[in-house]
Amino acid sequence: MKLELCPNLDEMDVVFDHDFVFEAHARDRSALITRYRGTAVRPSDAGFTVVAWQKSVYHFGGLNREVPVLATVLLDPAGVVRALSLDERCLGSQGARCDFRELSLCMNDRLRGKPFADFHRHCPDAGAARCLHLFELLGGAAGFFALVRERGLDGGSEQELVRILPNETGLTAENRHILLGRESLTELELRHLDPPQRNERDLTCRIHTEAAVRHQGEPAFTQTLQAEQFQEVYTELNLLLSKCYHLEKQTLELPGRRRVRYTNFTALAGLLLLTFSHESMKGAVSRAVRIERILHFIQTGEGRTGCIGFGG
Repeated sequence: MKLELCPNLDEMDVVFDHDFVFEAHARDRSALITRYRGTAVRPSDAGFTVVAWQKSVYHFGGLNREVPVLATVLLDPAGVVRALSLDERCLGSQGARCDFRELSLCMNDRLRGKPFADFHRHCPDAGAARCLHLFELLGGAAGFFALVRERGLDGGSEQELVRILPNETGLTAENRHILLGRESLTELELRHLDPPQRNERDLTCRIHTEAAVRHQGEPAFTQTLQAEQFQEVYTELNLLLSKCYHLEKQTLELPGRRRVRYTNFTALAGLLLLTFSHESMKGAVSRAVRIERILHFIQTGEGRTGCIGFGG
């Protein structure tokens, strides 16, 4: 199977093939990053079944990796967690160091007997989840489950696919999000006016880039990104993606001020930083090692205790 299009899920009667997450592959290596994620909610005799999945595929010269994660959450009729399981085929970004059996026990201890919609009250950050991927996955699933119930539905699905590709002047990124029958498409064209610069950690510390955004096939806005330090670069990217995020919310008719966590836009800044650094690197094996270090930094942060996936 190729990981190029979202699978066709009936938003009112969701039956999701778990094998898709582990057997679909992004064979087109021209895409530096492909990330697919989604949530399916379905009624059951005992209440509800929520299946949440995320798969990141990295194709950087010398580094080819797939990171599939799938969780199943069983809820009672009131939306209280009865049990949570992680597919035994899950892989973290650090390979064998990611202990999903231990993570499953940890999340069951934290969430069992609690309303799933209150996930962030009981698991406020990635440190509490002990895994960034799992925190993103379950936080998004909990938010979507709450939306489904608020709309008086018994079930439904949302799914999203993002691809980041290089071009002659910079990068292009496409984010497609399908939610309860509505679809949002956002396209970003990033043209470097000056080549991005890296610091001693290989993190992008200087950019001068023009961003052109299209939404639903029409020009939406342009923005110049200019920064002289890593934190400023990160801030500039987040400001750009925040505008894209609000365009998506409007198209998908999502609640006004409530933060939406079932979206790739909250993670795209880190993914774009990876691609910026990759653009100016040479070599294969050495570049792969440096990309690994950047990925580690973005996922754990300097000075913070690493998750189980990083030996914490």
